[in-house]
Amino acid sequence: MRIRPVLCCVWLSATAFGQIQTDAWFKETLAQANLAPQEVRFDPRLFDYFFRTQHATPLFEMLLRDPLRLPYYAERLRNSLVGAVGRPVTAIESGASAIGVSVRRTLIGDPLQSLREQANAPDALEKAVLELYKAANAPVPPAVRQQLEQAKQSLPDLVQHQAAFLIYTAIEARRWRDAALRDLTPDEQNALFKLLNMPIKEFEATLGSSEPNEELRLLERALEKIDLPRLLSGGHDCALAMQQVIEAFQKADAPVKEALSKSFELNIDTPWGRVRLCGGGNDTHPRLPYLLLIDAGGDDTYYGGGATLTLENAVSFLIDLAGNDRYGDDAETLQKPLVEREKREGKGAMAFGGATLGYAILADLGGDDLYRTQSAGLGAARFGVGMLLDLQGNDIYDAYAFAQGAALAGVGALIEREGRDQYACFYESQGFGAVKGFGTLLDALGDDAYAAHPTPIEFPSPQTAERNVSMAQGAGYGRRADYLDGRSWAGGVGVLIDVQGNDRYACGVFGQGVGYWGGVGMLIDLQGDDTREGVWYVQGAGAHFAIGYLEDRLGNDRYLASMNMAMGAGHDFSIGYLIDFDGNDEYNAPSLALGGANANGIGIFVDLAGDDLYQARRNEANFGRANPIGRGTLRERGFALGLFLDAGGNDSYPPNVEFAGNERNWIIWAIQNERPTESQLGLGMDK
Repeated sequence: MRIRPVLCCVWLSATAFGQIQTDAWFKETLAQANLAPQEVRFDPRLFDYFFRTQHATPLFEMLLRDPLRLPYYAERLRNSLVGAVGRPVTAIESGASAIGVSVRRTLIGDPLQSLREQANAPDALEKAVLELYKAANAPVPPAVRQQLEQAKQSLPDLVQHQAAFLIYTAIEARRWRDAALRDLTPDEQNALFKLLNMPIKEFEATLGSSEPNEELRLLERALEKIDLPRLLSGGHDCALAMQQVIEAFQKADAPVKEALSKSFELNIDTPWGRVRLCGGGNDTHPRLPYLLLIDAGGDDTYYGGGATLTLENAVSFLIDLAGNDRYGDDAETLQKPLVEREKREGKGAMAFGGATLGYAILADLGGDDLYRTQSAGLGAARFGVGMLLDLQGNDIYDAYAFAQGAALAGVGALIEREGRDQYACFYESQGFGAVKGFGTLLDALGDDAYAAHPTPIEFPSPQTAERNVSMAQGAGYGRRADYLDGRSWAGGVGVLIDVQGNDRYACGVFGQGVGYWGGVGMLIDLQGDDTREGVWYVQGAGAHFAIGYLEDRLGNDRYLASMNMAMGAGHDFSIGYLIDFDGNDEYNAPSLALGGANANGIGIFVDLAGDDLYQARRNEANFGRANPIGRGTLRERGFALGLFLDAGGNDSYPPNVEFAGNERNWIIWAIQNERPTESQLGLGMDK
């Protein structure tokens, strides 16, 4: 997939220097309390004593062991994910690794080579469709044979061969999917599919039930019995096949492109979904199960496609080659943004790059497009792989919840190559990872806007009912059940990466690099003058045994958090980390911010360069301070650290924070025990 370079050597070369220099500054700051960098971590025995859960990811466990090295690990993950702009299958490989699954089927060759050879043979489309009917154990209707015979003359050769390739891939991927589900009975599979396609509020109510119920027990069995490595192997091959098909269409010469612009059409309803191949006009595609939908051009309207709508519809590909297209639930949904609608309760099922117990991949190669849905989707997966690829154009992504790079027990990815794009949601979106899930939103080029609407209220926050819980813009979220049925599940990994552009981020409670209950959330922005606004648990914050991380590389940035816990803040055995590498930045902070720790948390704030402006509306546990907790309990000797480091520039501090300032060091003990590693304290340094 062709893409011009977007990364410059400035920040690449600065990475190693920045880490080495930061390590030295950390060492100097920590020496005030007789701490070494490797001692900045939770006592694993004490952590395990309090945190009893299942399904913690390897990434979470690795980061937990060495909090000060979070930028190092984030860089490695970031580098691999940025490669997905040109090689989407990388998102599956990297995401799978983060949640504990090793899937690299291209390691010693191309696993799809034999399928591609079959697809390049004469009469490939006809043979592929007949093979599909054979795999489905269904007779081929005479009308289908007649349609296939006519298609040999009417369809462009390139379309026939690429369609055949995707059908062959779908047949093999279906085998992977079925193998992954073999330990569930057919009745369990059907019940699970129904459960996973509930409207979001009904699904969340099931997860949050305080009473035992069959749906919750079914989901518990699915997390234990479904073979996730095999499930993701099929998704890997689907992403790889779509990647190769995109390259084939991009390499088409002028005569082939002319053939693609002419009118053609084929519709076949197979046992696994419709195969529709068309071009030459502005088409409207109804909502129904599609196995494969290829539209070669025109300003099209999609009410379906690229989503798994039934258990039999386990694989769904959609590729649109050109045009300003609209993707929506229905005509009414397309008329106005969801935030302006009076009724937006959320719909069940999946849409547009959304997969449940299978694989859905949507690729749009050009045009200014609108994606709007109240269903889950736009690069989302529940037990499977869901992906949306958009290569060019100024696009609008408008979703209700569980969208724009979201996953539960699988991988969900939204990859946007270039354009001035707008992303809007209410909940669990824009890089969101639920249990055993890896969700990522990757935007390479353009000035973008990310909104997880704080209002109007759809998901009221326990912290403040006047704002929504967002769980967006790099959020990992688990099921905390110590106050329910005791069956807690650790969260997954949610990552939002924006490579280049002056961007705007807004959210409510929980967002912008946040983790909750074993989850890992990361927001990484590499270049541009950015603005971030949030409310509570935002901008590199972690709550209840979790990790939240925000990294900004270049630009003059503005950070605003209106209520609490932000900008490198850790609460209850969690790590919150914010690092800004360069620029003249503004921080408008609440309490528990800028390297704030609470209830045995670790909060780390680092600003490496620039003349920065610090404002604090409240002078409580911020600027490298920790609140005490646990006198007379085990928590009394649980480590807590608030760490603040500003490494350069002529900075401005608020007058009500008397201990902090340019060229100062400070140490503030909350609870000082015999060992520093069993104490609770704050440390700061301004170079």
